[in-house]
Amino acid sequence: MQPNPNDPNKKDMKKKYKKIISYQLGVVLHLNFGMHILLLTIINVLAMGILIGLSSRFYPLVRLESLETFIVVACLFTLIEVFIKGIMVRYLYRFILITFGVMFYLSNLITFWLVDLSVAQISFLYDGTNIFTFTLFFMIIRLLFTTYVRKSKWIQGGKIHGL
Repeated sequence: MQPNPNDPNKKDMKKKYKKIISYQLGVVLHLNFGMHILLLTIINVLAMGILIGLSSRFYPLVRLESLETFIVVACLFTLIEVFIKGIMVRYLYRFILITFGVMFYLSNLITFWLVDLSVAQISFLYDGTNIFTFTLFFMIIRLLFTTYVRKSKWIQGGKIHGL
């Protein structure tokens, strides 16, 4: 007897499996989407703050005019990033695996460029390579925070999905 392809239990299992795979790849920080957005916003604010603070002492990469600009840039970056990564995971999943995640770097680069174009109070100083450097170091710092969030049981509700 053939299994029914329209079985609702099978579709639910596929959705749950896809969420767990996205979680394991590091695209999703929490299976609850609202919690994922909140965690991602907090992590982006922390990573940007650390990077801007450290780089301002040695070689300034970016100029922000005020604290309000910083918060707007972090929130706008998070929203655009979630939108772009959602589309990429949905439709370009195979290319992400083929490029070993380099497409995530390119998407973050494009996102920072879009934020730079849309908010007048932010500018990447001196050189065109500052946006590349800022994005690379931002992703490295954010990787530390996201690894902690994904492995901490108190944030994940006492369970680590699939690990």
